[in-house]
Amino acid sequence: MESGDENDPLVPNSPTSQTSPRSRRRRPSRIQAVVFLLASCVLIVIIVSFLLLNRHWHPNDPNPTTRWRSTARARPISRADFEYGLQKCQAIKYDPPVSGDRRISNLRYELGNKDPHARPADATWIRNATLWDGISNEPQKLVDVVFLRGVIRLVGRNIKESDVSKLLEEILNPGKIITINAQGRYVTPGLVDQHSHAGLDSWPALRGAQDVNEMTDSPTVPMLRALDGFDPHDPAIGIINSGGVTTSLILPGSGNLMGGEAYVIKHRYMPNTTVQNMLLNTGMTKSDGKQWRWMKMACGENPFWYGRAKSQMPESRLGEGWLFRQRFEQARNLLREQDDWCLAADVVTQKVGDLRAHLFVDGRYPQDGEHESLVALLRGDVRLNVHCYETYDIELLIRTAKEFNFTITTFHHALEAWEIADVLARENISAAIFADNWGYKREAYGASTKAPSILSEAGVPVSLKSDHPVINSQHLMFEAAKAHYYGFPAHLAIKSVTSVPAERIGAGWRVGSVAVGYDADVVIWDRDPLTLAARPLRVWTDGHLTISRPWTGQPPTPVSAPKMQLLNNATCSDTAERYFVSNVGTLYADEGVVLHDVGILVEDGIVKCIESGKGCLAGAVEEYDLRGGNVMPGAVATGVRLGLSEISAEDSTKDGVAKGVEDGIGGVRGVDGLRVGSSKQLDAAWRGGVLSAVSPPNSNGWVKGQSVAFWVGATDYGNAVIQDVAALHIVLGDDAKDGKSEVNSISGQFGKLRKLLFEAVNGTSDNSWTQVALGKLPLVVQVHEANDISRLIHLKKQHTSKTSHPLHITILGGTESWVVASHIANASIPVILSPSRCTPSTWETRRCRVPGTSPSTIRILRDAGVKVALAIDEVGYARNLRWEAGGGR
Repeated sequence: MESGDENDPLVPNSPTSQTSPRSRRRRPSRIQAVVFLLASCVLIVIIVSFLLLNRHWHPNDPNPTTRWRSTARARPISRADFEYGLQKCQAIKYDPPVSGDRRISNLRYELGNKDPHARPADATWIRNATLWDGISNEPQKLVDVVFLRGVIRLVGRNIKESDVSKLLEEILNPGKIITINAQGRYVTPGLVDQHSHAGLDSWPALRGAQDVNEMTDSPTVPMLRALDGFDPHDPAIGIINSGGVTTSLILPGSGNLMGGEAYVIKHRYMPNTTVQNMLLNTGMTKSDGKQWRWMKMACGENPFWYGRAKSQMPESRLGEGWLFRQRFEQARNLLREQDDWCLAADVVTQKVGDLRAHLFVDGRYPQDGEHESLVALLRGDVRLNVHCYETYDIELLIRTAKEFNFTITTFHHALEAWEIADVLARENISAAIFADNWGYKREAYGASTKAPSILSEAGVPVSLKSDHPVINSQHLMFEAAKAHYYGFPAHLAIKSVTSVPAERIGAGWRVGSVAVGYDADVVIWDRDPLTLAARPLRVWTDGHLTISRPWTGQPPTPVSAPKMQLLNNATCSDTAERYFVSNVGTLYADEGVVLHDVGILVEDGIVKCIESGKGCLAGAVEEYDLRGGNVMPGAVATGVRLGLSEISAEDSTKDGVAKGVEDGIGGVRGVDGLRVGSSKQLDAAWRGGVLSAVSPPNSNGWVKGQSVAFWVGATDYGNAVIQDVAALHIVLGDDAKDGKSEVNSISGQFGKLRKLLFEAVNGTSDNSWTQVALGKLPLVVQVHEANDISRLIHLKKQHTSKTSHPLHITILGGTESWVVASHIANASIPVILSPSRCTPSTWETRRCRVPGTSPSTIRILRDAGVKVALAIDEVGYARNLRWEAGGGR
C-alpha cells in the first residue's frame, strides 16, 4: 500500500472510515466564525434602522400605543428643509400685537424724498380749528394740532410755542415751523376709503390698463395679488387725494368668487413712482403691530353672471356656495397638514434631538401657493372683505365662515344688509355701503337711504365707500354728507369715512383719527365738511402737504335748514286746489331772477301771485309757513332713460333696444315705451325735486330716437306726457362705434350725419331728420371730445349756409367743451354737462377739469357766454340733481 492510504476515508480499511457521522463533519475555522458574526450584526442594524426610519408620529391616532407606528410615507429631508419648516411653524405660532404703540416717528415720512435737503417742514402747527377728530361725538372748537415729521404730537387748546420748540429739540438740525390759522375752519383726519379700485381700473380706461378681474377659467383665484397690477401713475391717485382721501384699500374686482389679495395704499405720489413705497405697511416691523393682509371675495350676481357667460359654475347661487366650500375644504386640509407636520417635528425633535430630527419627519413642510392666502385667512391673518348685496347672499357667507372657522371683516355694497342688521351686529361684521347709489341691478333695488342709520342703531359699524371708479373717490365726503342729510348722525357720518374704515382695515391705531401718535393725515376744509360744496383747502399725507388751495376771508357761516310749519289747520296735501306759501326766504324764479321774503299763491296747480309779505294771502284756504326756506322750480332730468328703464341690468324692466334707427325715418319714440305710476325710480326722483324729465329711447346704433318730455310724478299715462317728441338724440364719438357698420368710425358718423341732413332737407317725407334739417326739431348730440365738438360746430355752419335753415343743436356731455368754449358760444349752442362732475375716465374725457380745478368747466363756459345746464348720467342718480346744481363749481 502506498504511503497515506491508511488515513484515507475512502479506503475501507483506513482508521477514519470507522468514526461516527458527527465526527466526520468539518469544523468551521475561526475566521469564518468571525465573518458570520459580523454579517449577522450588520443585518440586525439594517433591520432595526429600517423599522425606525419607517416609524412616525401620528397625532390623530386615538390609540396612544400606536401613534408612533410604521408608515410607507417616510421621506427624510435635508437639514436645511427641516429648518425652513421650523421657521414656518414658528411664524404660525407667533401672534404679534394687533395695534402698535403710539409712535414718535412715521417711517413713511422720509419715503420718496428725492432731495433730503428739500424735505418738508419738520413741524406744522394748525391753530384755531374746529376739529372732528374721528373719535368724539361732537366737533371741538378752537383746537390746535401739531405734527412733527409725519406724526401728530400735540392736540388741544392753548398750545404754546415753547411746547412746539421742545418737540423740535428731538431732531438734529431742526427745521422751521409752519403755522396756519384755520380761523375756525373744520379739520378732520385724512379720509379712509375702504373700497377702491384706483390703480387697477386706471384712468383713462384703456384695455392695456385694466387689471381688476382675472376672469378666465377659474372663478376662485385667491392666490392673485392686486399689488401686481397696481399702476402708481394712475391720475386718479392725486385726484382722490384732492378730495381729502389719504388712505385707500385697493381691492380686486367682483367678477370672481375669490378675487385675490388686496392692499392698502397712502395717496402720496412718490418721485420714483415706487409701488412698494405707497403701501401702508411699508417700513413696519413686528413691534409696530400686526401686518395685516386683506382679501376680496364676492357673491351674488357678479360671479354667477361670469359663470353664465362661460357656461360653467357658478351659474347660480347654489354653484357659488359649493365652490366656496370646495375651496375652503382644500385650504383647511392644507392647514391640517401643516399643523400635523409642525406637531410631528416638535415631537421628533424631543425624542431624537435637533441633529437627527430631519431624518424622522415625513417630507417637507406642506405648502401650496394656490391656497396659501386662504390658509392665512383660516389662521386669522387676513381681513376678509366680501362683495354681497342681498340678505341671503350675506347669510350664505356667514354660514360658510362658521363651517370653516374664519372671520368676515366687512360686507361691501350690502344694500339690503339693513334688513338683517341684527345678524351683522351679532357677528361683529361691518357694512361698507353707498349713501344712495342704487337700482342699477336687481340686488341693488332694495336699497334704503336710511340704511346707515338702521345699521348703526343695531350696533353695526358703517363705512361709506366709493367703489372707485364707480363713484370718484374724490367725492367720498359727499357720500357722508348725503347720508347725513338722510338722517345719519353727524359724528357717525364723519366716522364712516375716517375711524370706522381705518379700524376695519386693521389700522385704526395709526390712521382715521386726529390724535397723538397717529400718522399726520390731516385735512382743512373750507366749510363744514357735511355741507354741500365742501372741499379741502389743505391736505397733509404722512406730514407732507399734498394738496394746497388758496383761501381768503372767513369761512362761510353754516345755515341750518328750516322746517316748514302748517298754519290755519292745514294738512300737507297734494290735492289742495288753492294754497298759500308764506315766509319764502329766497325764490329762484328764473335765471337771474331771485326774489326774497315773498309769499306765493297757487290755484289749480298754477302760480297766481308772487308778492312780498302776505299780499297774496287773501282767500287762500291752506297756508304753509316756510319759515325762511327757499323755493326753486322743479328740476328737469335729461339724457337718461328715466321712465324707460327701471333696473338697467334687467331687460324685462326696460323699454329695450331698437334696431335700424340710424336711417331715421324716426319712428322710434320714447313716448311709446314710457312707464309711469309704479316706478321706484320715478318716485325717488320726484321726492328729490325732479318734477319733469326728457328721456330718449335706446338703440343699437348712433341714433337713439326721439325723446319724450313728461311729468315724473304722474300717476297714470293719461296725464304724464308734456310733449310727445322733444328732440332727436344721437351720439358721436367712441360710444357710437357699433363695430359692424359705416359708423364704426368717427369720420363715418359725421359722413352719415351730413348725408341724412342733406337728404332730409331736399326730400319730401316728413320724418324726424326732416324736422331737424328744417330747424323744427332740436338735435341733441352726445359728444365729449373737443375736436368732435369743433367739427359739429363746422357742420352746423355748413348746413345753415347751404340750406338757409337753422340747425338747433344741443351738446349733451361736453366734458372737453371748455377747450372750445368761445366757438360754442359763437355758434349759439347750449351745453348740458353730463355728468356734471366729470372724470378723466375715458380717452375722450381725459382733459376733464375735475371738481376743485379753478376755473371750472361751467365757469369757463358761462364766462364765454354759453348757456349751461347740468344732467346726471344714471337713472338712480336723478334724485341728486339739485345737489349737483349746488355743488359750488
